[in-house]
Amino acid sequence: MSCSNGVSADLAPKSSETQPPKSPIFVPTSTPRVPANSGLNPALTFDRFVVGQSNRKAHETAMDVINLAQEVNNPLIIHGGVGLGKTHLLHAIGNQFSQRRLDRTVYCLSAERFIRNWIQSVANPQKSAALRRQYQYVDLLLIDDIHFLSQEARIQGEFFHLLNTLIEQGQGLVCTCDRLPQFLEDFWNTSDVLKQGEIVEIHPPEFDLRVSILKQKLREQDWEAVPLKVLHYLAKHLTKHIRQLEGALNRLGAEARLGSPLTLHVARHVIEGRSPGPPPSGTIALEDIQEVVARYFHLTVSELCSRKRGRRFVLPRQVAMYLARQLTPLSLTRIGQGFGRGHRTTVARSCQRIETLLKEDLVLNQSIEALTTELTHLNT
Repeated sequence: MSCSNGVSADLAPKSSETQPPKSPIFVPTSTPRVPANSGLNPALTFDRFVVGQSNRKAHETAMDVINLAQEVNNPLIIHGGVGLGKTHLLHAIGNQFSQRRLDRTVYCLSAERFIRNWIQSVANPQKSAALRRQYQYVDLLLIDDIHFLSQEARIQGEFFHLLNTLIEQGQGLVCTCDRLPQFLEDFWNTSDVLKQGEIVEIHPPEFDLRVSILKQKLREQDWEAVPLKVLHYLAKHLTKHIRQLEGALNRLGAEARLGSPLTLHVARHVIEGRSPGPPPSGTIALEDIQEVVARYFHLTVSELCSRKRGRRFVLPRQVAMYLARQLTPLSLTRIGQGFGRGHRTTVARSCQRIETLLKEDLVLNQSIEALTTELTHLNT
């Protein structure tokens, strides 16, 4: 088993001689199946995942899961910073596996959904048993952002119960996290079952990969040719994560639609326009809030800031506005402008709505707490 950079060496078995035998992976399950909705985003495929040195190991390991390679260790945990492609890779595994193995069942959910399901069932033994059975009939279970599980010890216990059951039955489990949670590190060191697993890390994209990602986005959006020097300029100055590149490209497209030529001057304006000056120490940027909330609720930033209705879009948008009001010095008007709204009343109503829900919704309270912790972590 390999252990990626940035992961403590003592997380890996000391030698192959002492490592417990691997559990068989993807053993056919019984007839009952989970609901038809797999939770997968069909747009997140391997074809759209751009590979470079920084993510090659994670990509190869993901392909091993699809190809049922003998060297695959179970569970697989993919970890790395915000916006590096972990969720894309997770859904790509599920989409490819379900296409190749029509007789097998894949189920993908976020840690937030796992928490919500558990809380809704814990007071009812029948619901709790039914939920556990549902997971047990999955051939490949995918859980995104498991670092959010570290907020509640009882939920950690339920997660480990599920995890042990899946592995002992030979079912596949793949998880992602921004950083390996301490509770998981502790459990990894004491669980013989988990020591069979593998951890791979995705690193921030190198310059060549950033350029390749920009080119891929241009092809997907059917753009006219953009000068290579402009792409190089964006890739040179936007090094944090992939969402920075996507956001800059979207803003560049907006400038082009307004008649601006695609020059280095315009590219410089796009980058500087996102952050006019160095923010005060410890200040959380509105863009960071939008990115973190969008990822948490499995949306794009464009969807989060759009005018789309429905709870899937409205609640995350209200949460983002609420957090912007709580964590930044921005006025209601400035927050509204950041979401493409012209009136401060939209932000005010959103904040009031979230404050009302927080009085009665335990899951939302935990989500707000987790998001606040994540945003604070970004600025430390």
